[in-house]
Amino acid sequence: MIAFLSQYVYGLGHSNRTKLIAEETAKHHDVLIIEAVFKPPLKYNVPVISFLGDVLPPKGKTTSSFVMSEKMINLRIKKFKETLDKYPIKLLVVEGFPFCRHQYAHEYFIFLDECKKRNIKMIGSARDFPWDDPHEDQLKDWVNYSQNLVCRYYYEKFLIHGDPDILPLYSDKTRHSNSKQIIDNISDKLVYTGYVCDSNLKQHKRKNNHIYVSTGLNKDEGLILFKQITKIADQFSEFKFIMPVANRYKNLANTVRKNMVFVDYIPDLGKRIQSCAALISYAGYNTTMEVLKSSVPTIFVPRQDGQKLEQFVRCYAFEPYGFFKVLNNQEFNKLDVVLNEVLNSKPNKFTFNMDGVSNSANEIRKIYKS
Repeated sequence: MIAFLSQYVYGLGHSNRTKLIAEETAKHHDVLIIEAVFKPPLKYNVPVISFLGDVLPPKGKTTSSFVMSEKMINLRIKKFKETLDKYPIKLLVVEGFPFCRHQYAHEYFIFLDECKKRNIKMIGSARDFPWDDPHEDQLKDWVNYSQNLVCRYYYEKFLIHGDPDILPLYSDKTRHSNSKQIIDNISDKLVYTGYVCDSNLKQHKRKNNHIYVSTGLNKDEGLILFKQITKIADQFSEFKFIMPVANRYKNLANTVRKNMVFVDYIPDLGKRIQSCAALISYAGYNTTMEVLKSSVPTIFVPRQDGQKLEQFVRCYAFEPYGFFKVLNNQEFNKLDVVLNEVLNSKPNKFTFNMDGVSNSANEIRKIYKS
């Protein structure tokens, strides 16, 4: 059996990539998806277990503090060991670690050690850009070198779901170390698979006047963008702006103001954008792949709050090819001009490697059989 270890807390990024690759792998082998935290709202076509299921944090506690409490960490470690004892797992595909979410290192080291004790092979799996949350300055180089040690000690290979011809892998933040040298030191472990995306997505064909604005109101830059949309919405009166809200602004959900519709959630957004007039969104990995696969007219607004650089770097690496338009948070005053360009032009077709699902599954099968 091949198991896939993922980790759903907030965003669906890890879980969606895991789902696509696991379902492809399951065409030839028994597969199990292990969600180390919560069960995400995804429909899986393979068996899945979740250590915390649909449990909600107790009143007065944030999701983060609940998940990272000693009790919950020990519970996840206990459940992981029980899973290894229950299922005939011969290979574990680990999403992310050690290239992201270093706050989970304690339990993940125990997970990997338990696999090594049982002679279970391990493969790493990560998106095209591994930049994590900011580290204390004195820890930057330590994080880079320890990532390399982890890759060498535990993993057969590390799958990078991207294409080096457009965005080669970088190391995390550095203080003194050389970023290129850091990656060169593990180059023999890295396998570029191409980008991971649902192969069933269709090419964009506009069927309505909907403009989806999928940035939410839970970040300051998202709020600034929404304010700008309220200023320009009258210029696009024939279009309907559909905008999900979040957290403190949830009371706006299911309200309409002229041609702006505020909703709590947009189900199946990946399918809906195949027929919309345009999309305005953060440039997360999954959304970017859906836009590229379907050639959706899009403005990406890369997140920069909290010094996050993944979306910013990916956007500007891709922008010269004409696949989408980019507006950073200093350029929102140009939103009307750029939106007009997007609505009246056709994006270039993506010509780089998008066979990440099948290539990843093939690499996993090859290592499983070796």
